[in-house]
Amino acid sequence: MATIDARGLARLVFALLLVIGAAREHTHRLERSAERQIRAELGGRGQVRVSIEPQWGALGVLLAKANTITVTARGFDAPRMPFFTEPDVPAWRGTARQVRITMEDFRLRGLPVRRMEATIPGVTLDSRAAAFRLRIRLFGAGWGEGWVILDEAGLTEYIRRRLPEVRDAQVKVSPNGIRISGELTALLASWKFEATGQVAVRDARQVVVADAQIRMEGEPLASSVVQKVLSALNPVLDIERDLQIGSAFRIERVELGDGILKLIGRATVPPRTTGGVNGDREQ
Repeated sequence: MATIDARGLARLVFALLLVIGAAREHTHRLERSAERQIRAELGGRGQVRVSIEPQWGALGVLLAKANTITVTARGFDAPRMPFFTEPDVPAWRGTARQVRITMEDFRLRGLPVRRMEATIPGVTLDSRAAAFRLRIRLFGAGWGEGWVILDEAGLTEYIRRRLPEVRDAQVKVSPNGIRISGELTALLASWKFEATGQVAVRDARQVVVADAQIRMEGEPLASSVVQKVLSALNPVLDIERDLQIGSAFRIERVELGDGILKLIGRATVPPRTTGGVNGDREQ
C-alpha cells in the first residue's frame, strides 16, 4: 500500500510540475507576444520589454489573474501612445492588480521625452485572448500615479519648432524658474528676447509661464505688453495638443529641477474610441 501511495504521490508531483512548467512557458510566450504587439503599435521601432507576475502561480496564469504587468520601452518615435482599452467587454475577464509603464528617451508626436512612468491599478483584460491567442487586450483601468520628465534639450527643440519667429531659441530650467531666450524677428529686424518666470498648471493639461518678466534688448517691457506676449506664448505645453495624452494623463503639479521639468499627476489607460480630453472619467 505504501508503494502504491508513493507511486500515486510521485505521479501527482510530476503532473503538478508539468502544469507549472506549462504555465511558465505560456507566461513567457505571452510576454514575448505582448512585446511584439506593443512594438507594432510603435511602428516597429524601439525596444520593448514585458514582464508578467501572475497571481497564485500557475493557477493565476490559467485564470488570467496577474499581480503586476510591467512594460518598459525606449528609443521609439510614435504619433500616439501604444496603450488603450477596447470598447467591447469580453465574456471571459482577467485582471491585473496594477500595470507599471516606464518609457525612456523617446519621441511622442515629435516631442522628445526623457522619461514617463505610470502605475495604473485595476486593469481588466480578455482572458480568452490571453489564453488562446497570446494577445493582451485591455477593457478597463483605474486612475493611478504618473509623471513625465522633459529636459532642456527637448524643450528647446520643441520651442524652436513652435515659435519659428524666435531665432536660436534656448530654454533653461532651474529650481527657480524657466527662461526662454532668443532673437525675435519681424519686418526685417530682430531684437534680443528673454522671458523668465515660474510655471503653473492650467486645466489639468496645460503648462503655462506665470509671473513673467520679459526683456527686449535688455529693457523690461511694460506689464500690459508682457500680458500680450504671454497670451501668444502660453500654453508653453499642452499635453493634448502636443502629445495627445489628454485622456490618459492629468497634470496636478509641475516640479522644476536643474535642467528638467517634471509633470506629476494622474494616469490611466484611455479607451481606443475616444481621443483627446474626453477619455474615461476619473474614479
